Amino acid sequence: MASSSGLSISGVGSGLDIQGIVSQLVQAEGAPRRNLLASREASYEATLSGLSKLKSAASELSSAAFDLRSLDTFRSRAVTSGNEDILTATASPGTALGKYQVEVGQLATAQKQASAGFVDSTATVGSGQLTFDTSSSSFSVAVAAGDSLATIRDKINGASGNDSVQASILNVDDGAGGTEARLVFSARETGTANAVTVTATDDDGNNTDAAGLSRLASANLTELTAAQDAQVTIDGLSVTSSTNQVDGVIEGMTLNLNQAQPGTKVEVAVEGDNGPVLEALNGFVEKYNSLNSTYRNLTAYNAETEQGGVLQGDATANGINRGLRSLLGGNIGTGTIDNLSKIGIQIDSEGKMTLDESVAENALNNDSQAVKDFLADPADGVSQQVDELLKPYLSFDGIFDNRTDSLNRSIDRIDDQRAALDRRMENYQESLTKQFTAMDKIVQNIQSSASYLSRIGIDVGS
Repeated sequence: MASSSGLSISGVGSGLDIQGIVSQLVQAEGAPRRNLLASREASYEATLSGLSKLKSAASELSSAAFDLRSLDTFRSRAVTSGNEDILTATASPGTALGKYQVEVGQLATAQKQASAGFVDSTATVGSGQLTFDTSSSSFSVAVAAGDSLATIRDKINGASGNDSVQASILNVDDGAGGTEARLVFSARETGTANAVTVTATDDDGNNTDAAGLSRLASANLTELTAAQDAQVTIDGLSVTSSTNQVDGVIEGMTLNLNQAQPGTKVEVAVEGDNGPVLEALNGFVEKYNSLNSTYRNLTAYNAETEQGGVLQGDATANGINRGLRSLLGGNIGTGTIDNLSKIGIQIDSEGKMTLDESVAENALNNDSQAVKDFLADPADGVSQQVDELLKPYLSFDGIFDNRTDSLNRSIDRIDDQRAALDRRMENYQESLTKQFTAMDKIVQNIQSSASYLSRIGIDVGS
């Protein structure tokens, strides 16, 4: 350690390395205390890290337990169609279980209308205004005298308020060995309510003839595809839909119509879906095992190194482990299913949890309500009890938070103690430096006196 003055000091009279001696003495004096503080700090930081890992694993288990009591987990539905070429179906959680006979008599289609043929897309049509009407919307497009067929197409597609029509140009055979351009208006949506009527306000003064802009009015267009609604019967009851995605007729179910086949009945079955429950159980098992592995690693004792884990003997870690082992290893609730083993979950001697999905699925198929009550009952289900056990540890200002705050305060105190030790060592260094400097001056004075006496003939060695 350097002197407080920053100068390198060596003994003039004694020839000793005063700075070196003082530095070593200061180091020897402060080292035990510094080592002790470093050891404590490392221990606190290791404990902090261990608690953080344990809290993270416990939090993930808590989330997995929450998934076990999610309404959608037990209300999920599987839907099967007897002929997916004709229709498929989906059902939202909670849809009533049952079977339905569905017949698709007609698919919904979107209207398409085509103009008469023009030489090509650069041909002009006339001038005025085109108006496009459906049952729920209307917009207009101004057409200038020099606008080509392609320009009119682009104006329609870019028109403000146009959410009903897509314009395109088809170049097709003209019947005489050549080609012609036709402007096609396609309704964006299926169903009769979305059929498009085109009217023209023609600058030539006649809005209904086959000349000028009137050529693009509906009266002069060829209907390529008629607008029509889907027609379906469900258990003999008629349903009409503007789209081929029929929602809400069976509450919570969507029918997706793929093909019309009048006279053919397709059975649609809505059944409970065990998949989400099994997925939630697997998630719970995975997170429990992760917490158990974390606990074992943090509390293990290594006989070879004679070192214990950073949380060996820790009350928080042991409390969580004992609580979960006691809870999950015994009976839970009062229903016909009251133990994890009845739904295929076992815990071995090392705390590892396993799930036999076949046992779980059999339990769900035999009595899904009993499984639901056992896992998700809001009073005494597995999920609720795991949550109540972990809540004191994981909640804001809970056990983990308080332990963390306490350890951080201890680390802060170590910083204060280091600062105090540094000040004490500086004072100690100054004191030693002064003592050695005084000693050196005494030695220097003695040497000077001896030299003087020697010069005047006095033998100081006798």
